[in-house]
Amino acid sequence: MNSNKKKILLVEDEPHLAFNIEYNLQLEGFNVTPAANGLIAIEKWQQEGPYDLIILDVMIPEMNGFEVARKIRHKDIETGILLLTARAAEKDIIEGLETGADDYMTKPFHLKEFILRVKRMAARSEILKHSSTQNKRSQYSEGEFSLNIDSLELRCPKGRVHLTALEADVMKEFLTNPHKVLSRQHLLEAVWGLKGRVETRTVDNFVMRLRKHIERDPSTPNFLESVRGRGYRFNPRKKEEDSIED
Repeated sequence: MNSNKKKILLVEDEPHLAFNIEYNLQLEGFNVTPAANGLIAIEKWQQEGPYDLIILDVMIPEMNGFEVARKIRHKDIETGILLLTARAAEKDIIEGLETGADDYMTKPFHLKEFILRVKRMAARSEILKHSSTQNKRSQYSEGEFSLNIDSLELRCPKGRVHLTALEADVMKEFLTNPHKVLSRQHLLEAVWGLKGRVETRTVDNFVMRLRKHIERDPSTPNFLESVRGRGYRFNPRKKEEDSIED
């Protein structure tokens, strides 16, 4: 076995889909460990980890994907978690992301986009694990906001918040572009490495997550606001009386 291959834990109980995913990921050079239910997934994560990425179906036997994600994220904030779900309702997606998962894809999905997301997330996880040995900028500050990429800690008017790796990447993009309108496409390319026209609500859901972290009232955002038809704008020093309703 090539020890340099990135390791992926694939948790999927549907045999045909699991085989196809595993086969295509192996073609891309990944070392894939399959698990058919939530209990096996936890066991493999404890005994055979760490992994560079965990791909996790939501509707799996023994312990559903949400529970597995919570258990893993409670002890591991670095490894990327990608949820696969047939439950496309927004409330289900938000519930999944609130477990600490970094991203989600709804079934059925396009293989090309799936592979791109997997590569991006696995690479991001590896960078995070080795960040302490790299000579790179790790601290980003603007106004009352300060983000440490290495520790994944964000300081904001509400206090200290621990982010997931992808949440931190999205927040970094806003901190380095204050007061600028960032389109969804810009964020998809900068954070997820997805180019071209991709139909996804990933960006919107991550913005909602960040608002829950930083806004006193996420339904009327004070710092991270929508600009209709264009994208999102981060105002790190925005005053309450100047905020606009989303």
